[in-house]
Amino acid sequence: DSVAYKNVISNGLVLDKKGQKMSKRLGNAVDPFEMMDKYGPDATRWYMITNAQPWDNLKFDTAGIEEVRRRFFGTLYNTYSFFSLYANVDNFKYGEDIPVEKRPEIDRWILSKLNSLIQSVDEAYADFEPTKAGRLVNDFVIDQLSNWYVRLCRRRFWKGDISEDKIAAYQTLYKCLEVVAQLSAPI
Repeated sequence: DSVAYKNVISNGLVLDKKGQKMSKRLGNAVDPFEMMDKYGPDATRWYMITNAQPWDNLKFDTAGIEEVRRRFFGTLYNTYSFFSLYANVDNFKYGEDIPVEKRPEIDRWILSKLNSLIQSVDEAYADFEPTKAGRLVNDFVIDQLSNWYVRLCRRRFWKGDISEDKIAAYQTLYKCLEVVAQLSAPI
């Protein structure tokens, strides 16, 4: 006695890398379970959603999944590993809170970028554009978080003593990783 759903996103066809319709007869069909076993479900799903809008046809290429696994998930994993290595060495517990206004400019910059990302991803999801949302998260992780923030802040994590600056760096990176996990979960 009610509407089953409010909105629908219809998937396009999954084509081979040459743009031909996949078919057992042509021998160009890909077993999705083999792809997930080989590359993992997260990398496969991330590739499929960030490569083309769900309603558009997708040219499926295993090299694309490998690139997603290496570039996005590899960068995210390395960023998390960097954080966890030094946070464990310093017994960081996220208990002490350094207010954002007392943090260095680079922390405020990445948090500003993070807040802009949240807003943009929310807008993309509201507009039923998961591809745009995924690409925004992808660009943030690779370009801003890893290539800028972590690279420029490495020495802050390497410092021997636990200082307010080091705690601020931990809190900032922790927050970024936490939000990236939340934003990428629906994809």
